[in-house]
This record gives sequence, C-alpha cells and structure tokens, in this order.
Amino acid sequence: MARQKALNQENLRAHNIGVVLSAILRSREPVSRAHIARTTGMTKAAISIIVSDLIEHQVLQEGEPQQLASTGKPSNPLEFVPQKWLGLGVQVHTDGYGFILQDFNGTVVHKQWIDNAESVSERTDVLDQLERMIAPVVRDYEVQGCHILGGGLAVPGMVTSDGVLIDAPNLGWKNVDLMATSLVQRFHLTPLNEANVAAIAQIPGYAVTASSMNNAENTTSLADSFIYISTDVGVGGAFVDRGTLVAGNNGVSGEIGHLSVSMGGPVCRCGRRGCMEMYAGRKALLNAAGCSRASHMDADEGFAWISQKLVGSDAKVDEVMVEATRAMASAIVSTINMLDITNVIIGGFWTRFGANWLAQLYTSVSMQLNTVHKNKLTITFPVIDNRAALRGSAQLGLRHLIDEAGEYLLSD
Repeated sequence: MARQKALNQENLRAHNIGVVLSAILRSREPVSRAHIARTTGMTKAAISIIVSDLIEHQVLQEGEPQQLASTGKPSNPLEFVPQKWLGLGVQVHTDGYGFILQDFNGTVVHKQWIDNAESVSERTDVLDQLERMIAPVVRDYEVQGCHILGGGLAVPGMVTSDGVLIDAPNLGWKNVDLMATSLVQRFHLTPLNEANVAAIAQIPGYAVTASSMNNAENTTSLADSFIYISTDVGVGGAFVDRGTLVAGNNGVSGEIGHLSVSMGGPVCRCGRRGCMEMYAGRKALLNAAGCSRASHMDADEGFAWISQKLVGSDAKVDEVMVEATRAMASAIVSTINMLDITNVIIGGFWTRFGANWLAQLYTSVSMQLNTVHKNKLTITFPVIDNRAALRGSAQLGLRHLIDEAGEYLLSD
C-alpha cells in the first residue's frame, strides 16, 4: 500500500511538471510563477517547488526582471534553457533526406540535408546513411551535456500507428517495418506520415514556445481545429482537433490527396481514378502542363518553369492551374463537410504561388460551402513551412519531456 501511494504521488508530480511546462510553452508573453499558478489552478507553493526542480535539472532558467503584471514588483520570467534539451527530427523526402536538432525555444541548433532525389528509392542505403550522419552529431551534443529526447521519422507515405510504412509510392517503398530498423531503434524515433508531423509544427505551444511564433499573422489558436494539406509530388493531409493530432484508429487518417475529384480522371498510383493528387501534385501538374523534365525538377525548378509560362500567358498552363485549383477546392470542401472543420492550412509546393492564388482557392472553396461553414472559413499558408516535417518530428521528441517527465526528471 505504501509503495502504491508513493507511485501515485510520483505520477501526480510528473503530471504537474507537464502542466507547468505546457503553461510556459503555450504563453505568448513572458510568464512568472504567479502567472502559472493562476492559469493552472495550482498553489504558488507547489509551483515554486516544481520550478525549482526544473531549474535544477536545467530545463528552465530565470530571465532578467520584468514588469509582468500591471501592479506589483518586477518578476523574473521563466524561460527554457537554450540548447540543453533537444528533439531529433528526421525526414526522408522525395528530393532527399536529413535531420535537425531543435530546442524548446524553436531554435534549430544543427541541420544536415542531402539533396539527392535519385537515391531515395534505395531504402536500406538511405536509412543507413542517416544513421551514420546522426550518430556523431548526437554523440558530440551529449558530450557537451545536452539531452537528446528522441524524435520522429517523417516519410511521404501511409504509416500505421505501429510504425509500418504501408506504401510510399513516390519513394518506391512498400510494407516496411520502420520500427524494426536500426535508425528508429537507436535514436528512439516515432515514424509518421510527413503531413502529420508538418501539422504538429503549426500548433503553437505543442513542444516549442508559442512566443517564438509571435511574429506570424496566421498563428492558429490551440483552441482551434484545422486541416493541414502538405503539397509536393504527393499531396497529404492531417487533422488537428483543439491542439491534438487526430491520426485515426490505425494512424493513417488524412489522405486528402487520394480523395477522388473526378470519377473519370487519370489513374493514380494508388489504383483509384481522379485523385486530387493527380491534378495538384507537383509532377502531375508539370506533366499536364507539358513539361518534359517534370521528373527531374525539384520544387523550386518546377515553380520557376510554371511561373515563366504564366508570365507568357500560356493558355495550356493557365488551364492546368485552374483545374488543379478546382481539384484541391473540391477535396477541401468534401473534407470540411465531413469533419466540420473550417480552418485550412496549405503547406509545401503550392505556397510558392502566393496570396493571389490563395485568394482564388478561397473563392473556389467558399462558393461550394453551406452558410455555416462559409462564414467561418479561413485558408492560410503555414506559420512554419520550411522543412516543417523536420521541425514537427523534432517536437515529437521534445514532447516526451512534457508527457513523460517522471522518466527524465524523477528517476534519479
């Protein structure tokens, strides 16, 4: 009985540590102990003890005194210690592969990326190369006293909740047990679809400070739900409900690119006809526009080719762009009708077309919605778009300290 009581107390303590860390992460302004007590409902004495422990473990530090309240004395804001606790984000993409290390302040302290679209189909070589790249970097940071908390492995394909990559047609990978790979086991990675982890990167306060995203005009509130659409060669999607990723019973929800928008459309690699990806995917778009080098262009080169044609008023390219926008709008409308979610974030390749194109997409979606959804519709580009899947993957690692504080901070 005494042991059970001790375990319950330790679990409660770990939970409270997570509550305190989450409160600091979610705040867009500097926070004091008193502010955390008010927002969490915990006593000032309890907050003081927890904060002291977190300072001792070099998770938090006190900043310079500031006037954090309208009355009273200046307080020392609580901040995350820079570059001490790190998440590892790893990604294999159609144009290459690489990794980052990121801290709770959203700072990427290390990044390596290999642009090599020709070799990503060689699965064993890619995963082995990533392991060789990551190992010495992790070792160096650990020697410096940093804590690497694990992270995520983002891939452009359907990944089940137990880490099996069912199919990544744009990589040529199929039925791969990623959890059994040395890379995942050695660095404590969670394999996920790249759209899912890119969506995580858009959630303020998930595992990096919301204040680090303060300069963004379209920052999503944690109280909101949103649909995230990742666009490149493939088109993926993810759903976030009030700050939580909704992966579905099997971990494979969000395949918006494979919603059929035309029953008589072109055959997709998934075997269906008229998938949205067959109109709005990068290579499909370029091929339809008549680009002979579509398979050999990266995203920037593809955008430059299309832009040049649009400037020259190429009628065929204009038509293809309109058709792709209509296809995307159709898939978005179907998803909104199904999920009752009206905040949409478009990431990846299509962000290059800018605000004018986004306005066209908004109009196309809006005109097909019912009044309730139309009045609440927002379509934006992401707060974090540059390698968003890498950043979201790193946040999966950082999140371990919040959700499993006892394992990292109470075991000693």
